[in-house]
Amino acid sequence: MTELIHPQKFWSKRGLETEEDLVAAAVGGSDHAFTKLAERYYGPIFGYLVRQTGDRELAKDLAQETMVIAYRKVRTLEDGQRFAGWLFRIAQNELRSNRRRARIRQFLSIDKLKEEFGFSPPTNDRSSDPHTATERDQIQQVLDELSPNLRDALLLARLWGFPSKEVARILNISPTAARQRISRADEQFRTLYQQLDGADQ
Repeated sequence: MTELIHPQKFWSKRGLETEEDLVAAAVGGSDHAFTKLAERYYGPIFGYLVRQTGDRELAKDLAQETMVIAYRKVRTLEDGQRFAGWLFRIAQNELRSNRRRARIRQFLSIDKLKEEFGFSPPTNDRSSDPHTATERDQIQQVLDELSPNLRDALLLARLWGFPSKEVARILNISPTAARQRISRADEQFRTLYQQLDGADQ
């Protein structure tokens, strides 16, 4: 599991603090506490947006805007609402806004997909054929064929390890709809990838 799902503790000027302590302090108006939270989550948010957009500069802009919005709205965070899910939802909303202005190519780690779906690298050597798609290109091609809704579910659930309930909160859908999207994303990705890889051999 990623560290997003199992938050560790923080060191601060007041000593060892849990994430719950920092969130409570940030909601109460502590800039110090919010800064500590922002330092922890900027990297994961940036990484998520890089994989969503395939553009590091765009991801940087979206991540920074996510943090600005979070700072402005942190006092609206409800009791019991997980900070990670709330922050990823803001990032998701920023991504959706950007998608209205331009079509974004998706990107996902080959190693992570192999880990989640158990794919093996092709047995034939294609390195000498400049016209043959690389494995990364194949994965990108499959992601491009998925609907944005399914890509979102796949990235959040399989790359970042969010449970379906948290995916539902981030995407602003019901838990049932989240489970269905994750299941459909898994099935469609697996089928399309295997079809593409089989046709390419």
